[in-house]
Amino acid sequence: MRRFIAITALLAIAASTSLAEGRNTITVRGKGSVRVRPDKLVLVLGADGKAEKASDAVDKLGKKRAEIGEAIKQALEGKQGLDYKVKDSGMTFGGAADEMAQIRMLQGQQPDAAGEMTVTTELEITVAGIDKMSDTDLAGIISALIDKTKDAGAEMKAPGNRYNPFMGGGSANQGVFFGFSDYEAQVEKAWDEAAKKAKERAEAIAKRLGLSVGDAVRVKDTTGEGSAAAKAVNPYAAMLGMGGDEDGPKIKSSGEMEMSVEMEVEFELKKK
Repeated sequence: MRRFIAITALLAIAASTSLAEGRNTITVRGKGSVRVRPDKLVLVLGADGKAEKASDAVDKLGKKRAEIGEAIKQALEGKQGLDYKVKDSGMTFGGAADEMAQIRMLQGQQPDAAGEMTVTTELEITVAGIDKMSDTDLAGIISALIDKTKDAGAEMKAPGNRYNPFMGGGSANQGVFFGFSDYEAQVEKAWDEAAKKAKERAEAIAKRLGLSVGDAVRVKDTTGEGSAAAKAVNPYAAMLGMGGDEDGPKIKSSGEMEMSVEMEVEFELKKK
């Protein structure tokens, strides 16, 4: 599916005239919005190796990791125009008392949570170029990745390998996410639209007063707390590890999302 970007500009007007540093000025607000579809798939998986000896657990994890890598290649084999990479978090060593074993022990379902050495890793598979695909083809690739990696011994995980009891074992924030290759570039389009509309409104008001608009003397980001990226992401998602990275937010839907920014601009007013 072709990327569909529809830019809309909504204007929140708060126009006033004032005397700032001996100059007549007018202050207006502009809001810019852009709708964009995610162009990359992010699949977060976990793998482990368990044994009485740490060396044996490492060997088991290495074998499972290789099988998962082969499963990923098979799932994406023959898919033209797709670029993918796999990021490995490295190994984490621990006793057999993993999170679920501890829960079963506390619930009385097993006598204790001891016995084995566990070595775990987290794999993040990123597939770029999905915005050019139909929903049917995208669903097919996601299903193939999940099924084949599961058969190879992988489990769907939350970013950071978190367990969250408030999310039913973390299932709501696990596994499949969508993101943006150049999130900031999309936000820039919204900023351009907000600035354009703010100036257009200032000029329209000034014209009615027989004046013209000069340079901007003050600009304030009124988007809200933090950046545009912060406003586009559910704050609860950020707390649960779904907040994203330097490329912007990780979201749960492959559909379009709206990114909005707001600015307040004070322009100098001049006599014609």
